[in-house]
Amino acid sequence: MIDVVIPVYRGQAETRACVESVLAARNASAFEVIVIDDASPEPALSAWLRPLAAEGRITLIVHAENRGFVVTCNEGMALHPDRDVVLLNSDTEVADGWLDRLHAHVERDTTIGTVTPFSSNATICSYPRTLVANALPAGETPASLDRAFAAANPGHAVDIPTAVGFCVLITRRCIERIGTFDATRYGTGYGEEVDFCMRAARAGYRNVLAGDVFVRHVGEVSFGASGVERRARAQATVDELYPEFQPGLREYLAADPALELRRRADLERLRRSPRPRLLFVSHPFAGGVQRHIEELAAALAGECEVLLLRPHLKSYAALTWIGREEEFALWFHVLDEWEALIGVLAAIGVARVHFHHVHGLPPAVLDLPRRLGAPHDVTVHDYVALCPRYHLTDASGRYCGERGDPLCMRCLDGGPAQWPLSIPEWRAAFHALLASAGRVIAPSVDAAERIQRYFPDVTAVVWPHARHEPPAHPSRVKILVPGGLSPAKGIDLLEACARDAKARGLPLHFRVVGYLARPLPPWPELPLSFTGEFREETLAELLALERGDAIFFPTQVPETFSYTLSAALDTGLPIVATDLGALPARLAGREGARIVSWKESPARVNDALMASANAAQAATIARPEEMSFGEYRARYLGAIGPAGAAPHRALPDVARLRLRAPHEDLPQPTLVELFDDGVRCGKATSLVALRDRAVLAEQERGGMHSRNVATAAERDAALAKLEAAQRRVAETAAALRDAEAGRAGARQRESELLASTSWKLTAPLRALVRWLRGRA
Repeated sequence: MIDVVIPVYRGQAETRACVESVLAARNASAFEVIVIDDASPEPALSAWLRPLAAEGRITLIVHAENRGFVVTCNEGMALHPDRDVVLLNSDTEVADGWLDRLHAHVERDTTIGTVTPFSSNATICSYPRTLVANALPAGETPASLDRAFAAANPGHAVDIPTAVGFCVLITRRCIERIGTFDATRYGTGYGEEVDFCMRAARAGYRNVLAGDVFVRHVGEVSFGASGVERRARAQATVDELYPEFQPGLREYLAADPALELRRRADLERLRRSPRPRLLFVSHPFAGGVQRHIEELAAALAGECEVLLLRPHLKSYAALTWIGREEEFALWFHVLDEWEALIGVLAAIGVARVHFHHVHGLPPAVLDLPRRLGAPHDVTVHDYVALCPRYHLTDASGRYCGERGDPLCMRCLDGGPAQWPLSIPEWRAAFHALLASAGRVIAPSVDAAERIQRYFPDVTAVVWPHARHEPPAHPSRVKILVPGGLSPAKGIDLLEACARDAKARGLPLHFRVVGYLARPLPPWPELPLSFTGEFREETLAELLALERGDAIFFPTQVPETFSYTLSAALDTGLPIVATDLGALPARLAGREGARIVSWKESPARVNDALMASANAAQAATIARPEEMSFGEYRARYLGAIGPAGAAPHRALPDVARLRLRAPHEDLPQPTLVELFDDGVRCGKATSLVALRDRAVLAEQERGGMHSRNVATAAERDAALAKLEAAQRRVAETAAALRDAEAGRAGARQRESELLASTSWKLTAPLRALVRWLRGRA
């Protein structure tokens, strides 16, 4: 017989759900439910308990006055000196078999003193994210999660530094050895279970986490807001009595032995899900592709389970489960562990593969649909299917012009392709992928037509990326240039326009709402400035705050859609854009929109900008190339049937998989490169890296001072190092000035070299040399 002790104080709804779940759960173990009403301030709660006791379904103990949580628990533990005890908070829910599996751990191992299950809100025992108060994942119930854990981790447990008191089984042998909770120190609650577990550990007992049980825990129902203060006081007491606790906890968190148990449960949940499992394949970068994936996954929430495969560092691929509440991630070496990835995906049962991009992944990625026996879709985010220069750029970073020669090798002038293929081989591989796809989705008519020119038998459906309703923001002054400005996005044209504006005295100021791929002379040298890199969700607000007169898109490559253009359209400002890709069609018929040739002279572009800046604010008109999230979702789900039966093959041995992000030694940028990229170009990631390096240098310098240099020789050596560092800083600054002064000449020489006949004739040889170096 096992006693299930439930102390009750407040929270009628939670208490009712808890008691009813315990009474309804089927278990082979004999148990008695003991509810102790600790003078509840809620009469309705006390009244609901009395009939249950009268029917003999529970043993009810009622306190005339409140005695506190710890004293109440001790009372429950003392009722039957021959029984093991489960202390269960009144804001929990259990499922069939929970008690059998929990108690089986102490029957197998007599050294176990306490057993804690996984839960939604249980600090180190939390799931799906550890150390987080989780809501139940979408579509899951306490019972479904418990079944997943029972199937994934039968009989498995790991040692933990302390039990978590929401639900803990305590063996009678442990109570007999060390006593019950310390009511003197922890009478108001919190800390009592840590104190008990530390005493148990000192007496030779183990505290374990059961990998095959899940119990839901709401949290803070009885204590409410006072819990934070109580927890702080209790922690201070524990730290004083048990100095080994915090080091042990840190060691546990670093090792995270429960990670393997959580990953097994993740895989089991995926395999058991009644929803189709979709695999998205993409590149590792942020931007429009990532935004579309996140928005599409959000639109499919509740209908599909969405996994994302993308590169990690140089040699790995990461597999994650897209969902705000999920923690699941596995990593695979793309050469040595690709078959392990196939095994995981096949065991889960992927219903459909959706290719968004393949940059950074091996050629075998194109064979995933065949290996998994699943249909696939392709969304055209750029022109990777046509050319290893995904934006159709030449060696200078500008639009190549697409001369249409199927044997053209100009695409490789700027460097070898990521896979060692000729252009015909490259296009043949992607043609096979597109031709066999269930759907090729293009976000614009231009993108669809451009794909069909190269692959006449491939017909893409045109689905503009879904959009939210535009926010209402005021507009004012300036020429705004949104996004990250690279050669492909028009940084060279922007610089030329800024120089022309200064030379002609035009009242134009170009404000880049984003960052630069290379430093440009800032205002007042040129009428140009930038905000720096921004988070995608802040772009609309940034455009409003900048109060622009017009917006300029100097792009030099065919855009397939452009989320940045969507944000620009929402402002209602006049827009000037080059005539490549989807931009002309999306701007067609819009008042205030002007299209200029991507090869137009800077002076003519500036004239168009001036005319747009002086035009009246654009009126709200129909949007011919837009789609709501509801319509996009309906179209997308139209080709996806119900989830098939769970695969019969066994899940792979999780212990053999990479459960933590791998480390890879990659070349680090110099401080000068970080300064240019972060400070002068506005790239946020480089600014963070620059600051981290500065902090590290400061720490090292502080450490050097704190070591108290013992000898004059050591002091002299330290001073010499500092002086050398100062000289290097001065030399670097001088070099930067010289480099800036010679930049224009260098660009001119570079242009002359790229235009020369010898450079064009030797392009295949340079590509071959680069490829051979990469192979070495």
